[in-house]
Amino acid sequence: MARFTRLSARAALVALAAAGLAACGSDDDPPAPATTQLQVIHASADTPAVDVYVNGNRSLSGVTFGQASGFGPVNAGPTRVQVTAAGQPASAAPIDATLLLAPSRDYTAIAVGSGTTGATRLQAVVVDDNGAAPAAGQVKLRVVHGAPAVPAVDIFVTAPDAALPAAPTIDNLAFAQQAPASGSAALAVPAGSYRIRAVVDGQTAIAFDSGAVNLAAGADIVIVAVPDAGPGLSPVQLLVAAKGASAAFVRDSRAAVRVGHFSPNVPGVDVFLKAPGAANSVDNRVLQNVTFPQDSGFLEVPAGTYDASVALTGSLAGVLDVNGATLARGSSTSVFAIGLLNGTGTQELRLAAYADDRTPAAGAAKVRVIHLSPDAPAVDVVVLSGGSIAARPVQNLAFPDATASSLTLPPGTYLVGVTPAGQDTVVAQQEFTLGAGDVVTIAAVGCLSTTGACAGGQPFQFKVLDDR
Repeated sequence: MARFTRLSARAALVALAAAGLAACGSDDDPPAPATTQLQVIHASADTPAVDVYVNGNRSLSGVTFGQASGFGPVNAGPTRVQVTAAGQPASAAPIDATLLLAPSRDYTAIAVGSGTTGATRLQAVVVDDNGAAPAAGQVKLRVVHGAPAVPAVDIFVTAPDAALPAAPTIDNLAFAQQAPASGSAALAVPAGSYRIRAVVDGQTAIAFDSGAVNLAAGADIVIVAVPDAGPGLSPVQLLVAAKGASAAFVRDSRAAVRVGHFSPNVPGVDVFLKAPGAANSVDNRVLQNVTFPQDSGFLEVPAGTYDASVALTGSLAGVLDVNGATLARGSSTSVFAIGLLNGTGTQELRLAAYADDRTPAAGAAKVRVIHLSPDAPAVDVVVLSGGSIAARPVQNLAFPDATASSLTLPPGTYLVGVTPAGQDTVVAQQEFTLGAGDVVTIAAVGCLSTTGACAGGQPFQFKVLDDR
């Protein structure tokens, strides 16, 4: 209950019910009071479920993040609103406010924010609309910035395949602001398929990409940018509330893929990412002349099914191929060329895929370890201190395996080494400095020996990949 005592009177609008609130009576009763229409959207990600009482009557129960009421009549003028923790009586309401509502309007009350102080505190954004239906073949659209950790953004509403235009549809929209302004006409756009993208004001990188979103004729929509806890490629998702329909989330449509060249005796390569069945071409070549031990960083691509191919630099003839790989919305995948040219068995040249966990740990660093040295035996990863082994956090890691879960480590500087599994002889070591919130992959790559199957290959080393 203590959480609710921190809500302001304006935030009481978060869960205002819309159904069954209009007064009715017999012919002997006084004339019914004027009414207005009210919709409520719960868009505060860390506010728990609430019940709402209007003029002493419980009108909505257990409202949770992402829910929206339909529009319904409430009496215009002063209206008493009490908000309680879910399941509590009105007498226990920590919020008890009287709100003044004008008649014959459409109000949408949206709870956004987090905490009790500052510009991003828990608060209500109230949209005032005349309630008129969209013109024939049109869509009414309003946008609210409700993600407290995200700075002001420029919003682009375009055709699905259009390049990002120079001028945004909505410019520099800050937290708790709405566009168009409350009380003014909504944006009117022809019904059809659209793409909604957001860029932090003053930057160029896409912070959110909806992919194709269909806006049906006659729809009257409020879109709220709200936090997305992930894992995903964007800190926000869209909460879409259309008049007469349930609210729904739209997450970022992209997937991330990272390519690394970790085959120590293979020359430079080109990488192709293409539609299933398509031939390699300059149009679907995404990387050129990648040499050991380079990686591409994360490439953001539309979610979907792809073929991937690797060819020697300057050639279109694939030497490594993966067909029908699905990159899911919000997913992140690392694809590494591993093994040896002319290798056999476990040392065979191939592409290996690893799902990435890029979510940071509060106050700590996260470290994944992958054994990608094709001629090295199973190893232990050890922490060295004062010339001796202080800890052995990873044991018996064999090529080409990764640790099942990331290590969570306090921020600091570590001297890390590898030993043959179960032994104390350190065959390689390197110092790493890790900060709070860092997410990294440490890959052991290269040839432990320059003779035998790995003759002529690049020497053993650690490759540190930034997973953020």
